[in-house]
Amino acid sequence: MERLPSQLLLRDAWHLPGQKLVTANHWKKPKSDTTAFKGSSLVYPSDHRESVRSTQIRRRDITAELVNSLFEDPLLLLKTNWSRRCLLFDLGNTSRLPMRHTHNVSHIFITHAHFDHIGGFMGLLRVRLGAPASCTLYGPPGLARHIAGMLSGILWDRIGDNGPEFNIAELHGEILRCFCLRAGSEEVVVMPDRRVKDGIIHQEERFLVRAVELDHGTPVLAYAYEPVSAVVVSEEALSELELQPGPWLGKLKYAYMAGDHGLSVTLPNGENRLVGELASRLLYKQAGKKLVYATDLADTIQNRDKLVALARNAGTLICEASFSRDDQFRAVNNGHLTTTACGEIAAAADVEQLMPFHFSRRYEGDPERMYREIEDVFSRVVRIS
Repeated sequence: MERLPSQLLLRDAWHLPGQKLVTANHWKKPKSDTTAFKGSSLVYPSDHRESVRSTQIRRRDITAELVNSLFEDPLLLLKTNWSRRCLLFDLGNTSRLPMRHTHNVSHIFITHAHFDHIGGFMGLLRVRLGAPASCTLYGPPGLARHIAGMLSGILWDRIGDNGPEFNIAELHGEILRCFCLRAGSEEVVVMPDRRVKDGIIHQEERFLVRAVELDHGTPVLAYAYEPVSAVVVSEEALSELELQPGPWLGKLKYAYMAGDHGLSVTLPNGENRLVGELASRLLYKQAGKKLVYATDLADTIQNRDKLVALARNAGTLICEASFSRDDQFRAVNNGHLTTTACGEIAAAADVEQLMPFHFSRRYEGDPERMYREIEDVFSRVVRIS
């Protein structure tokens, strides 16, 4: 007697409205309006009106994307919108990470060195062979030893002095202990320590990254990406100048942020005006919304307090919800959060939106159950499609 399947796994498919599923061509998307189903499962519609579905978090300054599915290795890609630079948070399976982004990764923020969070380093290393720029990795104590171990496991007899270079910064309390490693060299170069203030481990003109140490049976770092300021267009000034919004505003903001104040921009009425002149009338800066990334933490009072403080009023919290509330004993035994704990942390931090991820594979057949449990506590959820 023929048995019907209990589950259907769909991968590499496009769903064309009103049509059947077709095989996805990753190099050329269908021209019609499409919805992509990526990963190992489908995410079903929710009855909660505040919940939305997305594969990305798009903002003025960055685009953040969880590269792998809900049930796979953590890997967050953060693309800056003012340059080609990319940041990574964790290094799970990197096989789906586009090569064009891999070449542009400048900084990587590792939560801890369990395999599903650092195992993708070898894939990143393979792609970056011959890359002229070094890459900096931040993480908990012991990170340099783990990276050096992976580098030393390869025979580099044909690379000479041209191996990719990695700067490693380990957070030890309020001190960053720094090292320099190069593929093909056995030497671990010890660099000067750096003092950390207010958890800020990295800072540039446009953004900073703050870290806090949590407990997972081993030290784990949670991170906050915080824009120093965002450039915003004054709608009132646009109206006063009788100018219509359009692509020219994007060019204006890009040139202004790049410091090209003497560049000329063509307005909708055909006039050409200098970036500096227009910016003084149309643009102003405001504090940007932080994005917080946290995964693999035990549900303890100390962990909750630290993470809530880090995520307070964040625009987006990307947080693990590994186990169902009914499997709390498994969460406790494995040092992870339940769906309820994830939602409660988001609510306590009063974040604008929550993107839960890193679900246990136990729930691959019913991700809707996990989302419902989270939304019982916190409704502003972004579902990974």
